[in-house]
Amino acid sequence: MTNKALVKVRILDLPGVSGGCACSNPTLTPEYAAMLQQKVAELRAALEESYPGQTGVEYVDLREHPAEKDSEVGQLLATKKYPPPLVVIDGEAKFAGSIQVKKIVKEVGTILVRMNKRSK
Repeated sequence: MTNKALVKVRILDLPGVSGGCACSNPTLTPEYAAMLQQKVAELRAALEESYPGQTGVEYVDLREHPAEKDSEVGQLLATKKYPPPLVVIDGEAKFAGSIQVKKIVKEVGTILVRMNKRSK
């Protein structure tokens, strides 16, 4: 019986929190929302292709999840320490400002290798 590791990737977003004038804030446009959902889908597909059944991807809009916003990683966005979206891998903030699919896939691979070594 093999117990595959599951790496959880969460995309935290707080539309409207980027710097500058809110009147020209690109994170509030329907185009931004569509682009972000496209990137999340792309990431999900790339991770599933590279590591079948070993990853989970979740998109979280912090406006809809106040408890998440109050969490330690949620506060990184709420206090504008990092720009949205914030990519959190296994509870640790890893990338901010964009969803870089190749970098995330590589990072998840590194984590899976580490987890598999520990479980042997």
